[in-house]
Amino acid sequence: MNTEKFIKPTKLVNNPLIWSLLVLLYPLLNEVVFSDFVREGEYNSRIGWSFITALFIMLGNRRWITAIVLLPFLLGGTCDIGYAYSFGGVFTTATMEAVAYSDQYEMIEYIQTYSSWQLNLILLGFFTIYCSAIYFCKSPSSEKSRKFIVVMGCILIAVVTYRTTIMTRFHDTIPGILGTIPSYHLGSISLNKEVELRKKMLSSTNLGAINERKDTPQTHVFIIGESATRNHMGIYGYKRNTTPNLSKINNELVILDNVISSHVQTQASLRSALTSADSSNDSNYREAPSIIDEANASGYKTFWISNQQPQRATIASISYQANVKYYLSNDFKGVEVYRFDEYMLDTINDAINDPAPFKAIFIHMMGSHAAYENRYPEKFSQFNDTDVNGYTDALSTSEISAINAYDNSILYSDYFVNAVINSLKTDKNGLRTLTFFSDHGEEVFQNDDIKGHTPDNLTRNMMEIPFILWSSDKSTDNVKGLTSNKHKPFMLDSLFHYALDTMNIGANALDKTKSISSKEYVQPQQRKIYGKSYEKTFQSK
Repeated sequence: MNTEKFIKPTKLVNNPLIWSLLVLLYPLLNEVVFSDFVREGEYNSRIGWSFITALFIMLGNRRWITAIVLLPFLLGGTCDIGYAYSFGGVFTTATMEAVAYSDQYEMIEYIQTYSSWQLNLILLGFFTIYCSAIYFCKSPSSEKSRKFIVVMGCILIAVVTYRTTIMTRFHDTIPGILGTIPSYHLGSISLNKEVELRKKMLSSTNLGAINERKDTPQTHVFIIGESATRNHMGIYGYKRNTTPNLSKINNELVILDNVISSHVQTQASLRSALTSADSSNDSNYREAPSIIDEANASGYKTFWISNQQPQRATIASISYQANVKYYLSNDFKGVEVYRFDEYMLDTINDAINDPAPFKAIFIHMMGSHAAYENRYPEKFSQFNDTDVNGYTDALSTSEISAINAYDNSILYSDYFVNAVINSLKTDKNGLRTLTFFSDHGEEVFQNDDIKGHTPDNLTRNMMEIPFILWSSDKSTDNVKGLTSNKHKPFMLDSLFHYALDTMNIGANALDKTKSISSKEYVQPQQRKIYGKSYEKTFQSK
């Protein structure tokens, strides 16, 4: 009997290079299927690392060594598959920033929100490949195969060593999230260093900030919403009445209907919105004064009241300059679910009633952060029917539930913003304003098969945000200017100039041509987000 044909398949099954390729390329296959774009470097790095892992597996020739060698790629590949399936993209340093500043409860919510039987089935296939590799892998019996793996493995180890130590090119050398993490780490600065850098910058910078209206007390509130797209708000024409309170006082508000965020992630969006750095040079935000810095320098008492986590380096370096800082999460001692925004109201009322004549109050909501169903009390669960519109006429039950939960979270945000406006109305002292906007929007199965926000697969809902002003005095030049400009295009990275204008602060960094409340405002011809023109790419859709 000729046994050669039985022996060859057995050798193939035991070959560590075959199993290394399967473990490394399975996540890539899913990225290709679910993502719009995969870098060429991702292909090269995964094939190259297959030879490196095969070399170590062959040298160890033990199952436990195989398990250890392939474990990082199992863990990294799991993250890569999950992100590609959920968001249609691959990890970048930008998306890594959002992950880095998520806490354990947000991660648990992410898993609960995006877990599905399809994703679980894909991951089960991946784990099966990993376990099979541990069981079958052996050192090749062929001397030719061993030499090939040794030569290629050693060459590629040298290449990886050079690219990571000399060129510091982790992102294109190590596949997936495993390469993104060190790339992000190199570009990031610790929280303490961020704060110290800002203090140092302020000590050596002449802001030139002055309060140009000291004749009357002023209280200015800036509410930062979270993940709120205006396209799910009744006051902006959404078919559901998700903003009943704001709609009732429509005539008291100035509603801007052509505002977009500069980024679709909180950190990147707010570091250009809260500082004089804009989206074209947001890498210089560490050297740019913030709204809080300018307010402090001009004699305002500043407050930062937040329902977000305090350990968010970009925002923390700015918020820590406020005279009064309050993080609701500190009172909850780690209990994140059902930490509703209304629990900030007492602290907000105390700030509004503070005797300081000039106050700037910044409020950072939890808003519509996923999971949406955890963002509002039960009594706000009012939208539970199937009368929803989406990217397809055949929305699944889970997709309809997500839209309902998101709309309920918008309904609750409407209640919260209105409650703060009512607090300002009870204080009859001087000029009072409230500006409400969101850091970015959210796609919830309306224009695409996506729930969330990601720069890898942009939709209009991720960037089109609400921007609303309430003022106790409608006769000011700022309110008149904003009213005349309310239909003009505006991008959130110019919030700094609008805020200083609204607070009547003159400063060296103020550019009134970028303040939409100014008669000198010059509207941008194109607003670019991640290098794409909003007007050309998204507005026409």
